[in-house]
Amino acid sequence: MISNPLARALFFIFLLMPACFANSLTSAQEDDIMRGFLWQRLMNMPKEQRPRIGLTLSAGGMRGFSHIGVLEVLKESGLRADYISGTSMGCIVSALYIAGVPFSRMRSLAYNPDFTYLSRDISITGIFKYVMFNKLFSSENFQEFISKEVGGVYFENLPVPLACASADIKTGEKVVFDSGPLALGVRASMNLPGIFAPVEYRQRYLVDGGVVDYMPVDLVRAMGAQWVLSVFALPDYSRTVPSTILGYVVRTSDIRGALITENSEKSADFLLGVRVGDLDFSKPAQNIEAVEIGVRTAYGQLDAIKDNFILFSADYAFK
Repeated sequence: MISNPLARALFFIFLLMPACFANSLTSAQEDDIMRGFLWQRLMNMPKEQRPRIGLTLSAGGMRGFSHIGVLEVLKESGLRADYISGTSMGCIVSALYIAGVPFSRMRSLAYNPDFTYLSRDISITGIFKYVMFNKLFSSENFQEFISKEVGGVYFENLPVPLACASADIKTGEKVVFDSGPLALGVRASMNLPGIFAPVEYRQRYLVDGGVVDYMPVDLVRAMGAQWVLSVFALPDYSRTVPSTILGYVVRTSDIRGALITENSEKSADFLLGVRVGDLDFSKPAQNIEAVEIGVRTAYGQLDAIKDNFILFSADYAFK
């Protein structure tokens, strides 16, 4: 006798499906019905009765706005992540999402970026000091901005556990934020080296986590995730050459990040690669397209994501 409720459901659905719809549906229609039934059943189960789901959002600068579109589709599909991790832009988007910031607000921030949110030093005077005296920008403004958006919440108070990666520029160590003020962890994770001054916190000097963990699958694994969906905002540098200091810094960081993601890609159960291309910082209107590419990519791969998790869950249930 099969005692596990998930195992029983899978067994009887696979057993009875052909007989119920013989000669009335195409194979593709049968697949859609079976997929939809099993997916909804799995998503409605307590996490103790199904594999625990981890979701990872990569770094990627402005390409990371595509994460907004992906999350919209995943939420609409009913996917219930038990743990989420992110680095840099992936950390920003996941923090806003878990804290309950509406998608309409996140889209507004992507479509109308105001770089003064990042630093009060982004001005003619600040840029002059940066160029002439190597004075890095402060990212304190960004922490205040995130705090206003999420209401000063702490990691411990989030409805879904979140972990964000940053790096200690002195030691090269990865520093993980999964407790304390959410805004501080987000600021540290996106604190681009060479542009922003390190965030000083508990004898650490913190910069963008993309330096050490561009796609932090390991963080959701450590939190307890058994099946991991990793979203990678893929770069494409074949069309453009950076023309600004910021462009070169971001390009260098992204190239390094892409090189260190190989192990993360292998350790994810499903890798959703979102081919955003290379966005131009001087053309923020491209962010609209980035979000829509995220939507289209997630919709295009949604059946494959569901199939992967359903098959993983069947294996898990019958173990």
